[in-house]
Amino acid sequence: METAIALRRVGAHGQLACLLLPPLLTLLILFVAPISLMAVYGFWAIDENYLIQPSLQMTQYEKIAGDPLYLGTLASSAGMALLTTIGSLALALPLAYYIVRFVSPRWRVLLVLALIVPGWVSVLIRTYSWNLVIGEAGLMNWLLMSAGVIDEPIKLLFTKTSVVIGLIYIYLPYMLVPTYASIERLDNSVLEAAENLGADPFRRFLYVTLPLIAPGIVAGCVITFIPAVGEYVVPNMLGGLKGMMYGNLITTAFSNFDWPFGAALSMVLLASILACLLIVGRFLDVNRSMLGHE
Repeated sequence: METAIALRRVGAHGQLACLLLPPLLTLLILFVAPISLMAVYGFWAIDENYLIQPSLQMTQYEKIAGDPLYLGTLASSAGMALLTTIGSLALALPLAYYIVRFVSPRWRVLLVLALIVPGWVSVLIRTYSWNLVIGEAGLMNWLLMSAGVIDEPIKLLFTKTSVVIGLIYIYLPYMLVPTYASIERLDNSVLEAAENLGADPFRRFLYVTLPLIAPGIVAGCVITFIPAVGEYVVPNMLGGLKGMMYGNLITTAFSNFDWPFGAALSMVLLASILACLLIVGRFLDVNRSMLGHE
């Protein structure tokens, strides 16, 4: 009897291993192996003939630390990614709240799809279209000059502002979907109880709704901030030299066949993002423990 039970357990474990093996191999081949190779390349060097020399040295990282351009660009990219996250949240939160609370259920899905479907179009095409909107001869300046608001075109293109606008446009769905899902899962009885206890709409949103949807907001902020930091298509097309971001430096390094330096830049970006996630996670844990203690 015990032998039969043991055999069943072994068989169950074997089936589980067979089910987990394909995704684990995929993760190993497509994620772990490239990142590991990138980490190794960061310690290698390149000679005068642009030939990679396997070695174990910190030359590439010393180059990054010794030139303020790289760390300064990383800090600037983090700032623009933060502005992108804040701007996306400022648009997504009221929009998601309105869709859930004031739109009939049969129209909600259509509205959410209408906001997501443009994301299926190529990022290159969507980014380039902003040249027709915010350029000196674009739609925005034409409307403002036609209305007599301005006398000469606003030079918005090829600035950091234009980059942030483009990033918000690209990453708004990343913020909208988890925020919408969190609001949709809210228990209406909790909101009704807060209303019966005398809470006005503002206090009800601030002290009841916002804490309950916080996980969705945090998820949206994370999946918006992380890719925005390393973005290179939008700043390349809308920012020029003034709106250059860290991803453009990585692209330039690999385009110049300086793979060790590009790998080192990539690992610095990865380490910076992981550090930010650890800080945010620690901050959330502290707040959760304080709320639990109260």
